[in-house]
Amino acid sequence: MRDKIILPFLALIALIVTFSSPVSNADQARSYAITKWDGDCSGSQRDWWDDMCMKWRNTMKNKGWSVWWNNFNLVRVSKFVDPAISAWGVDNGSSGIDQGNASMLCTHGGYDGNGWYGKMHTKENGECAVNLNQMKLGTATGGKLRFLHLSSCNSIRWDQKEKWFGPAAGKVHVITGFHGLMYIGYYYVGEYGDLANEGFSRGVGKVWVDRMHHVDHWYNVWKTVCPIALGFGDTETASAAALNERYNSKYPDRSAYWMTYRWKSGCDPDGASKLPN
Repeated sequence: MRDKIILPFLALIALIVTFSSPVSNADQARSYAITKWDGDCSGSQRDWWDDMCMKWRNTMKNKGWSVWWNNFNLVRVSKFVDPAISAWGVDNGSSGIDQGNASMLCTHGGYDGNGWYGKMHTKENGECAVNLNQMKLGTATGGKLRFLHLSSCNSIRWDQKEKWFGPAAGKVHVITGFHGLMYIGYYYVGEYGDLANEGFSRGVGKVWVDRMHHVDHWYNVWKTVCPIALGFGDTETASAAALNERYNSKYPDRSAYWMTYRWKSGCDPDGASKLPN
């Protein structure tokens, strides 16, 4: 297990970290899931994906959070696009991902020169996928999101993790995803509940890396899965601390000048290179 801190070139001044008392607000967990692509966007059927998302969401509900979800044909690109980037984006609206304090997206993912993109069910504004250049998450642009979970292949590829600085400019605290391929099935449902349950007692970013990691044993159908968690902040200390933030901690919203990332040393997934030791 490793943590690493990096500073983008635009962060020229280190600010002093002052962790304030938590701000009281009503918290909500949101999820979006597709299992069958029977609209006008393509994708291979994955029957257990909504169960994985639902297990996380229902456990969050059991912990006292309100819950909200959109599945299948309701998963459309505008709900993940920030209006500050495209006027038709409604990520801050009633059905948008940025109206949750913690949100999870369960969908097929790919990558290109711009980083990760997530497949949608039904075409909207001529698009079947959302990409990082369309996203800005958190209070800086009218949202609420502190934790973004991506149950999606290639969502944080090692060589493209810095591309998440764009969406993080909205002051989201933690983004979690996978390096290379991840898998869907009943084998994986329980760990999504573990994420929600343990995320109230220790850092959500650290729980993600611990719970979503698998090596190629028979009980994992011979698959290796390599999760990565990103913490953001306006200083080195703040970005590292973000990985310790629990769901109810409510750390202050900070500009994403620094990023700390966490991974399993030497993890070697399908569809991507082996991670560093």
